[in-house]
Amino acid sequence: MKPSFKLDAHPRRSHPPLSSPPAGYFDRLPSQIMARLPQAEARDTAAGGGWLGFLSPALRTGLASVAVLGGFAASFYMSGTPQLVPATASTASLDAVPRTELVGYLLTSGAHVESADLAVLTAAHPGIAKDFLHASEAELNEVLDSQPSEELTYL
Repeated sequence: MKPSFKLDAHPRRSHPPLSSPPAGYFDRLPSQIMARLPQAEARDTAAGGGWLGFLSPALRTGLASVAVLGGFAASFYMSGTPQLVPATASTASLDAVPRTELVGYLLTSGAHVESADLAVLTAAHPGIAKDFLHASEAELNEVLDSQPSEELTYL
């Protein structure tokens, strides 16, 4: 086990004293910094590019936001409205499939069908399960009661 570290047990190293700045350093420092800054004419041409520099900052911000929102509105308008497909097209194509083939597809292990899909199908055709589901209400309740439930909300 390592011994605990105590700072007081270690001696401090002596540092050499700091040297003083050159004579007049702080007197010349502001003028050296100001000499490095760009001139006022160069800032105006770089920031605004002419006429934009004459506008107030609030007006420039408003102009930029109008340009962004205008671009968004133009792209939304140019995309157009989507073509509306009637909702009966999918049910009409499902009606053309024989029920035995449909049940065979749903019973295969590769089919990933969720209960929401079956709920939509039974809502559209309420008597669809009568052809292949031959179970009494008591049998269904017994099977449903025997399945484990992890959440109390299903009870």
